[in-house]
Amino acid sequence: MTRKLLLAVGLLLYASLVESADLLELIASKPALSQVKKIIEADDVLSSLLRTKSYMAFLPNDKALNGYQGVKDSILISYHLSNLPYLVQEMPDELNTDLAGNPRVYISKLPSGRPSTTGWEHLHVYINDAKVIDANHEAISSRGMKQMLHIVDRVITPTVPRGIDFSQIDSIYLNPDAQKLIEKPRYYGLEGSLSISEFEGRVNALNLHDVYNISGKNTFFIPVDAGINARDNKTIIDKQVIHGHVVPGKVLFTRTVQDSKEEFESLAFTDNLKVFISMENVSSFNNEDQYYAKSKTIASDVAHMKGTALARIVKGNIPIKNGVAHLIDRPLMLVATNVLAILQKTAQLSMFYDLIRNHDSGLINVMTVAKSLTIFAPSNEAFKKVNNRQLEQIQLNTENISRLLRLHVVERILTTDELMDRNREPNLQVPTLSKGQNLYFAINSLDPKSPVVTVEGAGVTGTLTTANVIARNGAVHIVDRLLGIPSQTVYEKLATDPILSATFNLSQQEGWNEKLKNRDEQFTLFVPTNDAWAEIRRTMPSAYKKLFMGSFAYHVRNILERHMIANSVFTLEELLSLTTNATVSGKNILQGRLNMTRGKVYFQARVTQSFGEQTPSEYYTDWNGVRAKVIRPDLKCVNGVVHVIDKVMMMNRDVTVSGSAVPAASGLASLVATFFTVAFARALHH
Repeated sequence: MTRKLLLAVGLLLYASLVESADLLELIASKPALSQVKKIIEADDVLSSLLRTKSYMAFLPNDKALNGYQGVKDSILISYHLSNLPYLVQEMPDELNTDLAGNPRVYISKLPSGRPSTTGWEHLHVYINDAKVIDANHEAISSRGMKQMLHIVDRVITPTVPRGIDFSQIDSIYLNPDAQKLIEKPRYYGLEGSLSISEFEGRVNALNLHDVYNISGKNTFFIPVDAGINARDNKTIIDKQVIHGHVVPGKVLFTRTVQDSKEEFESLAFTDNLKVFISMENVSSFNNEDQYYAKSKTIASDVAHMKGTALARIVKGNIPIKNGVAHLIDRPLMLVATNVLAILQKTAQLSMFYDLIRNHDSGLINVMTVAKSLTIFAPSNEAFKKVNNRQLEQIQLNTENISRLLRLHVVERILTTDELMDRNREPNLQVPTLSKGQNLYFAINSLDPKSPVVTVEGAGVTGTLTTANVIARNGAVHIVDRLLGIPSQTVYEKLATDPILSATFNLSQQEGWNEKLKNRDEQFTLFVPTNDAWAEIRRTMPSAYKKLFMGSFAYHVRNILERHMIANSVFTLEELLSLTTNATVSGKNILQGRLNMTRGKVYFQARVTQSFGEQTPSEYYTDWNGVRAKVIRPDLKCVNGVVHVIDKVMMMNRDVTVSGSAVPAASGLASLVATFFTVAFARALHH
C-alpha cells in the first residue's frame, strides 16, 4: 500500500514538473529541435524571453534547418514566434510575429482526410509554406503564463533587409509590402538572376505603384529581368498585363494550392478582359518540385489574346505585409514568339524538346517558320510512363523517331474552344505531320472554363494538363503521355477507352477477355464503338437484349471472335499490303481476305485516282454484306493492335438461329425430365 502511494505521489510530482516546464525547457526536451536550441541559447535575451513571457513557437526541425541555406540566427527564430499561444487548430488566418516590425505569417488549414485523435489531425496546417508536423505541446512560463510549441517541416524565411544597418534605413522597409519590395529589391537579396528592375521600370512608367500597396491578403507574381525581352516584351507590358499578375484577396503559397485546376480571378478581370491565375506543382524528371504560375485569358480585347501563358516560379513564397510574392521566369499574359520558344523555355517540356533537337532538325525548322501549328507536348512526367527500351529502339531509326515526334504536331491552330465546338462530331479527329496518322479527341467535361480534353495518338491516350499556351504561330498543349509508344494491353485499352465500353462490358462474359491481358500473346481486334452497338439495339432489339443480359455467352464469344485475329498483329499498313494483288472492282475497292479466329472477313480499301496512282482513302471490313468502316486505325498496344469500326459484324441469326442450340438442348432436357416424371407417377399409381 505504501509503495503504491509513493508511486502515485511520484507520478503526480513528475506530471507537475512536466506541466511547469517553460518553453525553453520544452524545446530542449525535443531531440528534433537541437539546432534551434543552439541558436536560442546563443542569445541571452531570446532565452530569457522564452522562459518568462507568453509565447507560441512554431519551430523548424533539425532536418529543415540543416537544409536551409540562409542565415541561422535569432532574427530568423524571432519570425517563428508569436506572443499569442494558440492550439494549432484554433489559429487565426494571420499572426504577427516577434520579429522587429512585427511582420505577419499566414495560416492555411486544409482537410487531411484523417480522423482527429487529439484535436488537429483532421487538418493539414501550413504557416506560410511550412507544414505543421507536430503540435499543441503546452508549457508554462516562470511567471505562470501559457506557452505553446508546434514543429514545422520547413524554415519560414522572413522578408527583412540583410547586410544593412537597420538604423540607416526607413523603418517601413523592415516589414515591406509589395510596393516596397519592388522599390528596394536589393535590400532583400533580389539581385543578379533575381533582379526585377525591368518590371519595376514598367510599373514606374505606367504609374501603377498603387497596385502593389493594396491592403489585405494578396498574391503578386513578379517576372525577373531575364524573362523580359527589352525589344519586344517591354512595351507590351501594359496596365492590363500588370493587373494580370495580381490575385487580390487571396494569399497563395505554393504548397497550399493543392488543386491545379483551381483558378483565381486576377485584377485584370473586367467586362472586356478576363484573366484567371492558377498554380501547379510539376515534379521534374528527378522528382524535384517545380512550381508554375499560369494565366488563362478567357475573354480578350484588341491588345490581349485568349489563351494560356506559363511561367516557372524561380523564387517563391516571399512573405510581405500585404500577402505573398513569387518571382517568375517570364511575364504572364504575353504571347511567345513561336511554339518552339515555348518548348525551349518551359522546363517541364525539356525532355520532349531535347528529343526533337537531337533527332529531327527539320521539325525544329518547321516550328520556327510555320505560320500555324499546334503541338501536343508530353511533359517530363509523361516520360516516366514510357517503356525506355522501346523509346531507345525507336531512336535508333531516324524515320521511326521522326514519325513519333511528328505524331504530336498538327499543321493548324487547334484550341480547346474549337474542340468544344466540334464535340458533337462522332469521330473528332485531325491529321498530324506524321503521314497517315491522326489524333482523336474526346471532351470528358463540358465546363467551358476548364474542359477535360483527352487526345489519342497511335493507341496512346493522354489528358491535356495545360491547354492553349499561345504563341504567335500557334499553340502548345501539355499532355501527360508520350503518344505513340504503347504501355497498355489490349484488355486495358478496351477497359479505359470510353467509346469502346460496350464491347468491353460484353467481352467480360465468362472471362472471354482475360486472354487479352497476356503480354506474351498477340491480337488484332476490330472493335465496334458504343454507337455501333446502339445501332444493333435499334435494329435488332431482341438479339441485343439477349447478348447483353449475360446468359448467351456462347453467342457473344462467336461474334467477338469474328472480330479478332489471334497470334498476329496487323497494322493498317500491313492490312493494306494484303490487298496489293487484288484487282480493283468497279467501285475502286481493293480487297483482301482475313482469316479471323472464327470465320473469314474481307478487308477493303476504297481508292482514288491521283496523278495515275491509286491512293487509299477509306478502309472497311466486310462480312456477309455488313460493311464496317475503320474510323480509328492502329491503336497500338503492347500485345497487339486495335482498329475501331463503326458497325458490328453480326446478323439476327447469330442469336436467333445459331443460338437455337442452347434453347434446343434445354428443351430436350425438359422433355426427358417430363417423361421420367410421368413414368414415375404411373409406377406409383400402379
